[in-house]
Amino acid sequence: MSLPMLRRCCFCLSLERGGILLCILSTIICIADIIVGSWSLPRHLERKQEDNLISMTSVMFATLSAISNITALFGIILRRPGWLQMSILFNSVFILCLFLVAVVTCIFSYELQPFLDSPGSIALIVITIIVGAAYSIYYLVVINSLYRNMKIMFGGSSLPM
Repeated sequence: MSLPMLRRCCFCLSLERGGILLCILSTIICIADIIVGSWSLPRHLERKQEDNLISMTSVMFATLSAISNITALFGIILRRPGWLQMSILFNSVFILCLFLVAVVTCIFSYELQPFLDSPGSIALIVITIIVGAAYSIYYLVVINSLYRNMKIMFGGSSLPM
């Protein structure tokens, strides 16, 4: 099943401008994740090993995703569909891994356990994960639509090789 083809981003922006905006926003989110994950690492003596491992894993995948977002940004600016294709492939894997880290954090993190006692906190965590998943899917759909448009515009097949 292929991703849908969009003509516009957010119903009002061109696909190219929307792709640039989403790449910048995604990079900022990744940088925030890197800062938050790195901020908690120096306290390693006070934390459980599982929490340090979760933070390091989150920082690693957020860094890789930020690099992939920057690659997509330059692929859009320089009109390089191959860069977009590479970014779609790697970002799909990194986004999946980041969501797995989020689920593992909810299950195994000792620092999060006090918050899991409240139903309101659990609902907030679930809503945050669902909103993050929806944003990530929309990001991939926009970048894929832009990739397919570039392949059609500059010649060649829009099918991955």
